[in-house]
Amino acid sequence: MAPKLSEEDMEDRLRLEFVDDARDRLQRMYETVERVGKGSLSAVQGISGLSMEAHNLKGCGTAFGYPAVSLVAHRLEDYITGLSALNERHIVDIDTYLDRASALVERSEQPDLAETNQILRALPVRYIFDVKDVEVHNVEVMLVTPSKVVARKVSMELAACGYRPIRVQDPIESISLAVRMPPDMLIASMVMDGLSGLDVIRGLKAMSVTRKVPMALLTSLDPDDAVLKEIPAGVGVIRLGPNFSEDVAAVITRFNLG
Repeated sequence: MAPKLSEEDMEDRLRLEFVDDARDRLQRMYETVERVGKGSLSAVQGISGLSMEAHNLKGCGTAFGYPAVSLVAHRLEDYITGLSALNERHIVDIDTYLDRASALVERSEQPDLAETNQILRALPVRYIFDVKDVEVHNVEVMLVTPSKVVARKVSMELAACGYRPIRVQDPIESISLAVRMPPDMLIASMVMDGLSGLDVIRGLKAMSVTRKVPMALLTSLDPDDAVLKEIPAGVGVIRLGPNFSEDVAAVITRFNLG
């Protein structure tokens, strides 16, 4: 009979299994990118495969003691979302994500929050339009919304200001991510499944690690709606309507994001 493993030994075994699994996933992703680049795999199939692998890697990293790997995988998943083709720039950027994740998987000691923040902010950003004439700032805005239409609209406004929009679809996941790596600003849609944007903002405002993060609620509610009276002091409001661009500009100016 094999000796019973201690809790520490079991954790070590699980981490080793995660590392082996992560290596395999990353290798498959490298091969997928290469095949798309050579034309032996369609972009649609390649993007689907990359998205699935990134999603699975994101879900496993934190559970096995590799939170930075999860964060890089989440950024890669966000980068891929909405792509229908992979051009040369996309392939180079995706390879950069894979290189960073691979390096983190091989580290015996994972980076602290400060180093993790540097790693994440150095990752490529996929802008919807040409930003060569835009001054890019080292400012990350977490956009919490399940709506692709809203995400695209807000991301374009933020990108036009030179900011890095990071989309999170799940409001519950957004709380975990914001606590682990506070963004420079957070914008949350009012209407979401599970938790409303107001719930997310109130929760983060109640936590010491995120209470000073500038936040804004994205809503189509009438300004006189009673629900909006529950917004915590200091939180901005961005209305989805004719004043949208003006509201975004006002919030950015108000919080002096740079």
